[in-house]
Amino acid sequence: MKKLLFIVVAICCFMINSCDKVENPFPPVVNNELDTTIYNGNWADYVVNEWPDFSTLPNEDPNRNALIEDMTGHNCAACPAAGEVAHTIHVSNPTRVFIASIHASNEVLGYGAFQAVNVGQGYTVDFVNNQSKELGNFFGNTLINSGFFGNPSGTVSRTNDAGEYFVASGSWQSKVDAVLAAPLKVAIKAKVNYFETPKHGFFLHTEVEKLDAGITNDLAMVVYLIEDSLVAPQNVDNVLTTNYVHRDIFRGCIDGQTWGRTLTPDLMTGTKYYLNYSYILPDQLVPVGNSSTHNADNMHLLIYVYDKVSLEIYQIVDKKIIP
Repeated sequence: MKKLLFIVVAICCFMINSCDKVENPFPPVVNNELDTTIYNGNWADYVVNEWPDFSTLPNEDPNRNALIEDMTGHNCAACPAAGEVAHTIHVSNPTRVFIASIHASNEVLGYGAFQAVNVGQGYTVDFVNNQSKELGNFFGNTLINSGFFGNPSGTVSRTNDAGEYFVASGSWQSKVDAVLAAPLKVAIKAKVNYFETPKHGFFLHTEVEKLDAGITNDLAMVVYLIEDSLVAPQNVDNVLTTNYVHRDIFRGCIDGQTWGRTLTPDLMTGTKYYLNYSYILPDQLVPVGNSSTHNADNMHLLIYVYDKVSLEIYQIVDKKIIP
């Protein structure tokens, strides 16, 4: 009976809303518009047939995972070595350790000359985006003594060690080990529904459960878009290497919000939070002046929940756009 009532309500809502974008109709009702034109069909059919029932989905990540945010740059001679450290740690535990290679610096603008495009020197790909600049400026200037004093440097789930979030790559493994051994405080489930036509876009549906009652600070969810395995120029030990393979490239946050969406009571159904997103994939990165197209197989999502006061990331999950 409840299912029938929901179907009737969903169809009525669709008939009333004739515009391309509608307010998210399924639990919970939030002020979040979804681009329903990504779905090539009747939106009411999507709500009934495609929207996930999280009660039937297993907990994919029963253990705590770790995120390495590697602050890098394509004209940073020492950065490739740090990137290899991060990649090695990921390879040793590919289902629990994830990487975001963020082209950002501790300068006021959030990036410097070694992140900027310089066609004359051979650095032709623009890896910088609004969120990478905001992260660089915040950790490099706003947050005093964050430890982000230069590149390469990185955080591990933004855990704070003696007041500093950033450490050199030689300390990443021990910090990762500590995060992986820590108890799980927040559980995340996520489902991606990708549609190649008409807009090569997807819907992301998430469920968040706070497992640790001792967490009293506000939590927020952030979703990174990551592009992988791009061949482009890189300074390697002061040598321009044109065929360098850039991994785990941070392309920005899918909602444009560097600090994500706060988990507020209006997002709750029962004891769990539900956040939903729609997004159209950007084209792949290429040298400036060139054209490209999207590649859903070459991109994935990193979805994490963090403490808005301590900044610590309590859990992160990786979701392929095309399973």
